[in-house]
Amino acid sequence: MENLQDQNLEIEGEGKSTETNSVGEITLEQFQNAITNNLDIKGYYDSVVDKTVSKRLDKSIESWKTNNLENLINEEIDKRYPQKSEAEIKLEEMNKALEKSNEEKRQLELKMQYQELLVKSNIPVEMVKYLAGKDVEETMNNIEAFKGLMVQYVNGEVENRMKLGSYIPGGGSSISGRKEISDFERIVKGVR
Repeated sequence: MENLQDQNLEIEGEGKSTETNSVGEITLEQFQNAITNNLDIKGYYDSVVDKTVSKRLDKSIESWKTNNLENLINEEIDKRYPQKSEAEIKLEEMNKALEKSNEEKRQLELKMQYQELLVKSNIPVEMVKYLAGKDVEETMNNIEAFKGLMVQYVNGEVENRMKLGSYIPGGGSSISGRKEISDFERIVKGVR
């Protein structure tokens, strides 16, 4: 403003009219009229207002973040992940240990039941780890399936052996019908 007034003084000294270049006091109505009717003045005024508001808004946001944001974050963390006392932590650990021991006990009881089922079914107890299911019903199904497969296997093996070395009455002392003397018979008879 001082610069404009200095220019006005210089202009007055040159003998020019001061009314066109002077910057004096203007009324509120003149200012509002200038902003409303003159696009250059309106644009300049809007940019000055925008810069001022933007600076103040940025400063306010930073101030709010500094004063409040950390507290809000900590409150939300506490809501989602509440802090537990040492007693609560120990209680939770004890509950987990109790649940684990109960599960181990249940598994041991099931294993004992499965072993009894195997004994009743004349199946070696060592097979429990192969035949045990998630419950008694599944284990019974596994045992029945195993028994069926073993019966088929044993019957097949018996048939194969019967075919290979069947006994022919009066056919000699060896199963296959050969006339050779075994090592034991040679020693007893003294034959070489």
